[in-house]
Amino acid sequence: MAFIPAQQSGTRANAAVIMIEQPDLQILPLRRHHVLLPIPQSHPSRKSLPLTWLLPSGKLFIQANWQAELLDLSGSKETLLSNIPHAVRTYPASAATVFLPLAPENNYEATILFCGGSNIAVDAWNPTTNVIIDTPAVSSRVRISPDGDAKREDDTSLPESRTMGNFILLRDGTILLLNGGGMGTAGYGTQDWTVGESYATAPIHAPLIYYPSNRTFSRVGLGNSTIDRLYHSTALLLPDGSVFVAGSNPHADYTINTTYPTEYRWELFFPWYYFERRPEPAGLLSQLSYGGAYLDVTLSSDDMSGDAATNAPQTKAVIIRTGFLTHGLNMGQRYLELNSTYTVNLDGTVTLHVSQLPANANLFPPRPAAIHIIVAGVPSVSKMIMVGSGKIETQALLAVTPLPPSGVQANDTQTNSTGDGGNGGSPSVHASSALGLGASATFALASLLAVAGLSFTV
Repeated sequence: MAFIPAQQSGTRANAAVIMIEQPDLQILPLRRHHVLLPIPQSHPSRKSLPLTWLLPSGKLFIQANWQAELLDLSGSKETLLSNIPHAVRTYPASAATVFLPLAPENNYEATILFCGGSNIAVDAWNPTTNVIIDTPAVSSRVRISPDGDAKREDDTSLPESRTMGNFILLRDGTILLLNGGGMGTAGYGTQDWTVGESYATAPIHAPLIYYPSNRTFSRVGLGNSTIDRLYHSTALLLPDGSVFVAGSNPHADYTINTTYPTEYRWELFFPWYYFERRPEPAGLLSQLSYGGAYLDVTLSSDDMSGDAATNAPQTKAVIIRTGFLTHGLNMGQRYLELNSTYTVNLDGTVTLHVSQLPANANLFPPRPAAIHIIVAGVPSVSKMIMVGSGKIETQALLAVTPLPPSGVQANDTQTNSTGDGGNGGSPSVHASSALGLGASATFALASLLAVAGLSFTV
């Protein structure tokens, strides 16, 4: 486990706890001391909550202020990357950030997306003036694949400027963006230019759905919240696929009778798939290894909507870790599609042959997660599982058993419909990786619902 300056952490698959007290790095059990590059030392007010992710290569990607680096813990080697363009994305500029879903079709390449933030000039970060709250957030979007060419790539801009937005990976592979404001930054204070102590204003009530398959946002069919959610807001994906939304407190303590009071009301966001009949897969394991035998998951004719031949290629198995969100940060979120093939059986059922995790613990570090099956865009209710040993230790990496090819059963034999055997193992599962992430999703039925009459006291 890695702790980067000012409390933030990422997880390393093969042991070690790292403590950093700017700028010293300490690895526990005690092995060596290391000094970070100047990233956490310049402009510390904008680098107190750096963004940190573990990459498939085993390196850590660290973004702080404009700067970024790759940190190779095994060899204590640091590589500076190009500065992020257009705006600062880390706290208190607080862009929405997300580690995009990992999928077999691109060999599980990691890509990180940054949306929004602030472009306040370095010499203007002065809490004695009103520059912070009078400066609009930005709408630009930037992505990077740090294990690849590590070049910054622009995406089309958001429909509005946003700071303190929260990204939540949904079970169908699309991504929810909600909360935040259009002016200012994260933080609070008692200066006379604040709005009820808040460093941000112009709260954004309209959520967005991001489609990784075509890099677009949409809010078609989405209802709006009626609650202002600025600094200290949060959201969390629930096992049934809905999203719990709560928080907002731009104050040092419980504060009411102000523009943006301490918020105790909570909401549930219901994605479109919530109202559909959900698949009920049989044969999911309670623990997955890195490599090893594949599993067979059975899906009924009802699960396939009575059309197994059409829906089997649109079936896949996914593991997801929701992480936890604070200060707009959720580096623990991870979404990984398992490699799979399928057999359409004579009785209209489908057997999804699902590989366990790739033999690389950095892709999805050990500890609890959830697994679900997606059929034609509709996910099952998730099942909690353990990934690897569940401990911070060197993980067993097993040989991957090849998957059988996808096909349709003819009498007592299987007719191959594709020649693509994946990586897998022994038991049975239903799914194919033919469906692009979020490709079949439509959000005409989605709604953001405030739960009325519920409040909490302290």
